[in-house]
Amino acid sequence: MPYSWHHISEQIIVVVPVCLYLALFHLVILQSGLAKVAWITGGISLVILGLALFLEGIRLGLVPLGDAIGNTLPRRAALPMVLFFAFLLGVLGAFGEPVVGSLQIAGASVDPAKAPLVYKLLVTSPIILKVTISLAVGIAVFLAVLRFVRGWSLKWVILPLVGTSIGLTVVASRSHDLSSAIGLAWDTGAVIVGPVLCPLVLALGLGVCRAAGRADTGMAGFGTVGLISVMPIAMVVILSFVLAGAGAAVAPTGAVEQAVAAPTVGAVVLESFVLSVRAIVPIFIFLYLVLRFWLKESIDVPALVVGVVFANLGLFLFNFGLSVGLGELGNQVGHRLPFTFHPPAQAIYATALGKVIVVIFGVVLGYGATLAEPAFNVLGAQVEEVTQGAFKKWLFSQAVAIGVGMGAGLGMISLIYQVDLLKLLLPPYIALFVLTLLNDEKYVNIAWDGGAVTTGPVTVPLKIAIGIALSHATGFAEGFGILALASAYPVFNILLLGLYVKRKQKATEVAV
Repeated sequence: MPYSWHHISEQIIVVVPVCLYLALFHLVILQSGLAKVAWITGGISLVILGLALFLEGIRLGLVPLGDAIGNTLPRRAALPMVLFFAFLLGVLGAFGEPVVGSLQIAGASVDPAKAPLVYKLLVTSPIILKVTISLAVGIAVFLAVLRFVRGWSLKWVILPLVGTSIGLTVVASRSHDLSSAIGLAWDTGAVIVGPVLCPLVLALGLGVCRAAGRADTGMAGFGTVGLISVMPIAMVVILSFVLAGAGAAVAPTGAVEQAVAAPTVGAVVLESFVLSVRAIVPIFIFLYLVLRFWLKESIDVPALVVGVVFANLGLFLFNFGLSVGLGELGNQVGHRLPFTFHPPAQAIYATALGKVIVVIFGVVLGYGATLAEPAFNVLGAQVEEVTQGAFKKWLFSQAVAIGVGMGAGLGMISLIYQVDLLKLLLPPYIALFVLTLLNDEKYVNIAWDGGAVTTGPVTVPLKIAIGIALSHATGFAEGFGILALASAYPVFNILLLGLYVKRKQKATEVAV
């Protein structure tokens, strides 16, 4: 019980503050009572229990498999086979990633007449988007492993990808049909690094670095998550060009009149179970077969079975709790939030004040939720250790959390003040291009990974639901892009701090 309570209490610290903030904001600022309180409370409890079980299952089963294969494969197989395995692992891990489903859920609220391309990707043919993202992640893991083996700097791998994404985005923005998909494309990079993929690729990267004799550099495994968060952006923009050329940017006939019936509890249970099995079982089977029959390594089967069961059960409870509890809370806040300023005749506050309240709400939500993310806190401790105390955990945490708050606030500004997303998205990424060139390798790795781990499974659905609700109220854009902005500014802040720490260390050396 003490062991179990320790892990459950960690998730309580993650989930409960965010939920309390949303509930109090809804009651006090939005001046409205909550509906379905019993469902919301029960759902949040299931989210907490599910996260604890899922993370324990990943720790027992998935991480040891990934680490063992990463440590063994380079010594048993030629480099082409290692890279092919890395590609398959990335594809399978991304295809089962449950966080991507948040985008598809948001797709049900997209107006096909205004954004037919987005509607096509999220509603009509979501498998096309899923496959594209999975292939992009496979390529990113391929490049990450090749980088570890060859000892390449992350700068010369990630900067061409960023430059390509920026160039494609600028070209796409000139077309009305393509511009509607820009926010979605950039958000895919933010949501793909979820609870399944992140620990798996980190374990694989660390194992490969050990086998290649590069584990003593202190940066073993860093940079992989950043690569994974950038590659899907360019791939989805390219997919948008292809679909638009094929005529997919035309609103489907009768799509506006289609009404989506509310799913029953039984349907939600079944869907949650299917999602959990699809996310966990294929990747476990793949890793087991590779390790047992190809590499001929012994496996702790009981621990693996317990890991699979815990991970499946945990993800099932999490998905179900998210649908009936946390998602419901986010939807209620999201639907009520526009009434702070719109429509003027029914607004709770004066228009100018109401808009400011929405922006502050986004900043506080982004800042507070980031500090609670477990993967983010683990990375902060690793950063302090790697930099030998030069980059303190609290400094790293504040830099990232403030960056997420800034990005989330700017996302709100884009929607309620109808500012073109491109004007807010491109400047920080162009600045990141320059700052990456100026920084030391270790800060480049830390920064890009730090920006990628800020969007966890709890906060992603909330931000998407709020963005969609605001977009419907203002009639501007489709609610996407908040996640991309929330991922960009943490990288910006860390790179700036990296230059500051570097300058401070040089001044100390000169003084000595």
